[in-house]
Amino acid sequence: MENLLFTVLGVLLGWIPSAYFWVRDKFTSTGAPGITFVVRPHVRPADAKFQCKILVDITNRRSGPVRIAAAYFVFNKGAPLRPDPKWSGEYRTERFLLPFFSLKTGTHELPDVYLRPGETTNIWIAVDPEHANKDIEQAREGKNIGRLYFQMTRWTGSGSSKTRWVYRKL
Repeated sequence: MENLLFTVLGVLLGWIPSAYFWVRDKFTSTGAPGITFVVRPHVRPADAKFQCKILVDITNRRSGPVRIAAAYFVFNKGAPLRPDPKWSGEYRTERFLLPFFSLKTGTHELPDVYLRPGETTNIWIAVDPEHANKDIEQAREGKNIGRLYFQMTRWTGSGSSKTRWVYRKL
């Protein structure tokens, strides 16, 4: 009887995080009004850990500041691009955490970023360097890379904050 109880408890505890992520993904908004995303052509830096990166510029075009946090990327299932094998994602979720660019250090290490009107930051997506340049460009132009998820906080005229999960197809 104890074994059955622990088995059921283990299944439930293993199921709860999956259910949370499923609900969060299904009820995430696609809208980020005033935030623009520009997917730049890929680069192949010779001296970097990841040999093929797609950079995404994120600009605040709103009249007020926003905070963007907890960004992660999910490659499209069946898409032509795969992640770099050296890039470790979360176990079993296929989510790849994305740090933001730090002006102070010149590297991507920030878990969140505060953007005033007109300010821009960027993130990068590590793509398998075995892909041909033509395949990467076709995926980029066809917006068939994956989905970028993040938390966006904006402030209302009264000073209260509103936070929601947002995703963007790239």
